[in-house]
Amino acid sequence: MGLREKKAQKIRAAIYDAMIALAERDGYEAATLEQVAERAEVAVSTVYRYFANKDAILLDPVERSIGALAGQLRARPEGEDVAVSLGWTARAVLDLGPEELARIRRLRAQLDRAPGPRARLWDLVNRERLLLEDAIAERSGRDQLWNAAAAHLTLMIVGMAHDHARDSLDETAPADYADRIIRMLHEGTAAPIPVLAGRAG
Repeated sequence: MGLREKKAQKIRAAIYDAMIALAERDGYEAATLEQVAERAEVAVSTVYRYFANKDAILLDPVERSIGALAGQLRARPEGEDVAVSLGWTARAVLDLGPEELARIRRLRAQLDRAPGPRARLWDLVNRERLLLEDAIAERSGRDQLWNAAAAHLTLMIVGMAHDHARDSLDETAPADYADRIIRMLHEGTAAPIPVLAGRAG
């Protein structure tokens, strides 16, 4: 990474940190871009150079992580079973240190209170799923339904692990919680996977 890229990354981080701090202090809706600029010690024009609006600032870590699952899957060894690759892919994106987990908790706390960014988040999650689905299709040789189901299930596991880290007093790390989910899903009839049996109605 060159000096220009490092400087840009530092500025983006300062703006994001200012946005989070103001949202925690005064509420997301009350925070203004002028306040963000002042706290980040940059000009308002600099904020607009990097971000179109407040929602874009709050969602910046999510936006920059789009494609992480697909990237991790493509980095797995060629010839590895796709399901195995997806298990390790989920674990890789969830293997986070305490500092990163704390940042995610702070972001999620704000998203829970901010309907605008939360609605935009669904678009970002959908982009992540489609990118993962494409990466799965490159390796699986299976039909679109199989690839879509694999992508949805992988994102479900990642999402459940993050939800657990946010909501539970159990301090199981997200990556380890994902392992528990995966093991449960492979325990046959013990897994809560819907089954069509008998007659409808």
